[in-house]
Amino acid sequence: MTPPPLARSLAPLPEESLPGFLLRLAHRLGRSPGRIAHLCGLAAYERRPPAYHLIGLPDDIATTFAAATRLTRAEAHDLTLRHYASTYPPLANAQVHPKINMVALREYWAFNASSRYCPECLSGDRSPVQSAFGGPWKLSWHLPVVIACPLHHRLLEVVCPTCGNVLGGASQNRGSLVREPQRDDLHPLQCRNPTSEQRAAGKRRDVCGARLDAAPEASGRHLSAAERALLIDLQERLGRRLAPDPAEPAAGEPGDPFPDLILAAQLIKLSWPAGAEFAPMQATAALIDAHAAPITAILDGPLTTTSTYLRMAELLPAPSDPATCGALLLAADTLLGDREPSSLRERVQPLVQAAYERHSKRAYQILRGTKVSASLARSLVRRRQVFHAGGASRGPGRLRVPSRDCVFSPEEVPQLLPQAWFDDHLAHLVDRMLQVNIGTVRHLRRAASLKLMEMAAGGTWAECAETFGMPRGSAAGTLDVLDRAMPGNLWKEFEAGVERIAAALDSNPNRTDYARRRRTMATWRMPPRDWPELCNGIPRLGRLARQEPDFATVLVWVEVTQSEHLNCPLLTFPSQDRRLLVDLVTQFLTPANQKAGRLELRRRLDLYAARLAVQCDSAAVGTFS
Repeated sequence: MTPPPLARSLAPLPEESLPGFLLRLAHRLGRSPGRIAHLCGLAAYERRPPAYHLIGLPDDIATTFAAATRLTRAEAHDLTLRHYASTYPPLANAQVHPKINMVALREYWAFNASSRYCPECLSGDRSPVQSAFGGPWKLSWHLPVVIACPLHHRLLEVVCPTCGNVLGGASQNRGSLVREPQRDDLHPLQCRNPTSEQRAAGKRRDVCGARLDAAPEASGRHLSAAERALLIDLQERLGRRLAPDPAEPAAGEPGDPFPDLILAAQLIKLSWPAGAEFAPMQATAALIDAHAAPITAILDGPLTTTSTYLRMAELLPAPSDPATCGALLLAADTLLGDREPSSLRERVQPLVQAAYERHSKRAYQILRGTKVSASLARSLVRRRQVFHAGGASRGPGRLRVPSRDCVFSPEEVPQLLPQAWFDDHLAHLVDRMLQVNIGTVRHLRRAASLKLMEMAAGGTWAECAETFGMPRGSAAGTLDVLDRAMPGNLWKEFEAGVERIAAALDSNPNRTDYARRRRTMATWRMPPRDWPELCNGIPRLGRLARQEPDFATVLVWVEVTQSEHLNCPLLTFPSQDRRLLVDLVTQFLTPANQKAGRLELRRRLDLYAARLAVQCDSAAVGTFS
């Protein structure tokens, strides 16, 4: 049953939060916040209103609450963090549910259950309503990335100046929307923190009761004016992203910066003091050090201590102190910098390495568990030479990001780099390699295709091999061979050569869908009538001319799909005949054997494959024969 409207209500103040509105309304009506919450449908049986309502109100509760308080449903929803759901992505992890774990949500920087505050904002604008009930407890103060009040050019406070405790909210897993909800004798601006855990029989528990609108400036009081100015400037930039004007997007700022900023802050914390250089000034570095030192001490401690720490919640949440949180965000903002790919990677990789050396499991969880921008994701990936590392890793949620922005698709990457592409862009590497043999060019062509696939699809070299249908062992063998044969500076030239190939692919409007060709040709076989015609008139072919068409099937498949003959579907099943066929094809493809009649047969097979490729590209998948 929908409760009747309250006798009187209040209009929400600009940016007001649900707890703040509840406190003001209760004070105006001379009732406890718990009683008002019950009458408005926020709490059953006058118990404490649950803190998860701060995240958002279910539609049925929002309807009841709006009717009781004489608000619209939109006004009711705007009192909750749902107001920021579209501009602050961490809130996407927060689901409104009675069994929600508030601690887990704080770990992901979704919100602060207890509110920070600006005393000057709380003192109000001297209007009759705000003079009587105080200014707004602002909704944005519950967001971890809000650490300052640009209006009054000061950092926010987080503790009561009298009792020294963090203000009310969810101190437990599913705490109350306000502290001491049954007290009806407190002003909305008074501290509701209890001064003791015990209460006398039949009496109320004592509370602090200090007025917070007159709190002295305490947060970051030891920071210089220049450091405060940096934090205020950062807050102004973040504020524009939290509530952007659709008509005036923030110029020069990346879209959706919060996931990047939060992950960068976590990386600095986990790798500290490796990232100390990104703290702009000594005092901000000292704040981060004081916050990170206890965490790093545990992580650097004995294994038994570290194992216990894996169940602790101190690593992931944002620092509760606004100055410390601001210092960490400021260092993260400096780390992210100009987002130029190579310089961003140079800044990020030392911290990634330090984090993995300190605690690989925690580093893996943090760096692979958050959706960030492509530029930051690329800078986080550890590398083996020029490839994404971690070939054996299959962990859940592991990062798979393309290593560049490509116009061409993964389907348009050939399994084995075409010889012409190799000759134009990579052939010069052979003369400078430490070890060269008959398989060198094949390994370079294979590695180039793996790199192109990484550019377009992301993932490790092993995942790229699987996308091609190439055995992981073949890819691993190629990297091992090239590791021994190529000095470090040659890898950079290899990467530059593949980048030139990628740029040429991007600019080519007539790219080939090699994945489609591989699918279409998977069951193709050389028609028995065509093979004798291909061999007709070529002298000295000997036993090649007498072979079954399987030999030609493999050679044509190689040319049409631009793949390695060992990956031909016809050679999938091991047998004596297969081994003989592999040896025959390998000998035929060896450059030294490309002469006389064999050279003419190769020319005819290439022309046959070219005509077949045109048919393959125009045929519907599954109908080609």
